[in-house]
Amino acid sequence: MSLANYIPHQAPMRLVDTLLSSSPLEVEVEAHILADNIFYDASRGGVPAWTGIEYMAQAAAVWVGIEDTRLSKPIEPAFLISSRQYTAHCPLFALGEPLRIRVHANLVDGPLVAFRGTIHNRTDLLAEAIFTAYRPDDIAAYIAATEPQTLSAASPLSQSKKTQGVTP
Repeated sequence: MSLANYIPHQAPMRLVDTLLSSSPLEVEVEAHILADNIFYDASRGGVPAWTGIEYMAQAAAVWVGIEDTRLSKPIEPAFLISSRQYTAHCPLFALGEPLRIRVHANLVDGPLVAFRGTIHNRTDLLAEAIFTAYRPDDIAAYIAATEPQTLSAASPLSQSKKTQGVTP
């Protein structure tokens, strides 16, 4: 099943390909490691396993999108805010390797969702993590609040730099 209806990510940052299954607390998606992957390292012949947390986060985004659809809400992004115990059991995801990424919502508490995620190839556990996503009520306000503030000419820091002969 296509993920376009459930996930806001677009190429080249959409890493997951296909929805395999879903239930009220779990989703499983598939991804294929191809040479056009934004994280692909030709010298190593694959994608570094540290990217596994992003694969899991995108699977979680699919779960959120399915929940939004079920509740007749518009699909909006959630943000990965913490990751604990990320363990990669391999150094990279090899070229051509199909990955099965499963996330389970362990706890849903308002805008916070704690997930347990795993990545398998055909037979082996490749990576696992516990992570949390945040879904603010007002996405635009949250993004604006997290953007770095620019220095205005009247700001105290700007004035301090002028007295020290530094141009902001």
